[in-house]
Amino acid sequence: MPRTSKRPLPRHILRISERRRELGLTQEELARMAGFSTSLMAKIERGAVDPRTLSVQYLVGLARALGLPLSALLDQEVSGDDLAPAPFRIPVYTSWEEVAASSPAAHAYLTPEELPRGADVERLAYLSLPGKWLVSLDLPFPLSGKVWVLTELRPLFQSGAVYLGRVGEHTAFFTDASLHKPHLALYPLDPSLPVVWPEEERPEVLGLVRGWKVWL
Repeated sequence: MPRTSKRPLPRHILRISERRRELGLTQEELARMAGFSTSLMAKIERGAVDPRTLSVQYLVGLARALGLPLSALLDQEVSGDDLAPAPFRIPVYTSWEEVAASSPAAHAYLTPEELPRGADVERLAYLSLPGKWLVSLDLPFPLSGKVWVLTELRPLFQSGAVYLGRVGEHTAFFTDASLHKPHLALYPLDPSLPVVWPEEERPEVLGLVRGWKVWL
């Protein structure tokens, strides 16, 4: 039986996978940002589901996550379809007490392009420095001036990372390298806090630092 050639995917479907790779996103990450399942995302990219059959909610969510106009997903002109990417609203906390109470001091915004690869946007928060935090002195970001530290608030571990963690009643930022040193010293950013030298009690990792923004 002669071998049939695989039909090429339509241009509007190819544009979705191309744009996803341009943004450095996996199918799972894009699906989460668009508001639907990874399996549906996979079906769209292999041509099993045409984006023109999606609900308005899914179609708009996908267009915004990709930063594309609706016409690029529908392969037809759409009046007023220039959708600006919907920014993600991120809480800004100045202390762990605010985090625990889910009571942010302010909010900031991240565009889809600024979203860290693989991050769960629902767990992202900016933690404002200086504030009621302890720090190890080998952090890669400045300790003077105003800094917002973008942190994913769940216990993730990565080699060479910077973590948010707790030591007793205190919350601290420290590097992966300092976490594995026999002697760890944590210094206060607020004069009301003490210097802490954890001995038997090692820090509990609460979050993974995904980036930081310095305010001049």
